[in-house]
Amino acid sequence: MWWKLLIAGILLAAVVAGAMLYVAFYPVVPSQPVRLVIHRGETTSQVASGLDSLGLVRSKRLFIWWAKYRKIDRLLKPGRYEFTGPTAMTDIIDALRLGAPPVRVTIPEGWTVEKIAPRMARELGTDSAAFVAETHDTVSLRRWGVRADRLEGYLLPETYEFYWGMTPVEVIDRMAQDGRAVFTDSLVRRMNSMGWDRHAVLTLAAMIEAETGEASERRSVSGVFHNRLKLGMPMQCDPTVIYAMGGLPNGRPLVAKDLEFNSPYNTYLTLGLPPGPICNPGRAAILAALYPDSTDDLYFVADGAGHHIFSRTLEQHNMARMRVHREISRN
Repeated sequence: MWWKLLIAGILLAAVVAGAMLYVAFYPVVPSQPVRLVIHRGETTSQVASGLDSLGLVRSKRLFIWWAKYRKIDRLLKPGRYEFTGPTAMTDIIDALRLGAPPVRVTIPEGWTVEKIAPRMARELGTDSAAFVAETHDTVSLRRWGVRADRLEGYLLPETYEFYWGMTPVEVIDRMAQDGRAVFTDSLVRRMNSMGWDRHAVLTLAAMIEAETGEASERRSVSGVFHNRLKLGMPMQCDPTVIYAMGGLPNGRPLVAKDLEFNSPYNTYLTLGLPPGPICNPGRAAILAALYPDSTDDLYFVADGAGHHIFSRTLEQHNMARMRVHREISRN
């Protein structure tokens, strides 16, 4: 009799083991790529529930047991994980043990903090409002030696590899660190020889960045701005007005009335540079601010085709403006 019980026990154990092996190794085949997000502080049980709701595991209990067996239950790394095609529970465990892959995030040159924040929220899960608030935080400003009331201009536009779930502080510090690294010893010497500091360079570079996206024109625009500064002329940079106004409603163009907007950032009303950068300039614009073209030009106007017409005198400038207006009206 005992041998029958032994055989029954062996068969039962085999069935249980087979069921466990099936659950662990036989893959689930999702109909489309599945994204799992693990937040900081989540428990193995919470992760198991998330996997269950996504249809990626057949047994939450077995997943928890297997995670403890593989000793990753206390080492769960927050991040965004993507699973495509046949996915076994063991594949998920291996992915969680290795950690989430980095997320490539590209920030275009000339973007403001207000534009960067929602992209970081979408790509990394950061809180947009917290991101913007951090760029005004006095502790952060002191940490990066910023003498303005915001970190605008100090976050280098670049393609980064971040990790999902990074905090606004971590993201901002990385971008600010890369922005500081742009100022190599040779650039610092050049800056010092001009009697400028990094804040002034970034402020001018942001104006150059906002004025033109044409690489061949950056140093020409810089030359005009440097000439105006030397002569004590207003900078009259349209993007500073737009920044001061917080953008233009419905994407409308700038009109004459806007130039009267009362703000220290309005370079039609105030002399010299504005209080700080109006966007986050790239490396090329920073170099242009430090190495302007040697020119007598004092004016430029957009030609409507992505370039600018540069002029030495106001008379030449007004003629260029009329010519551009005629061309636009004709088309």
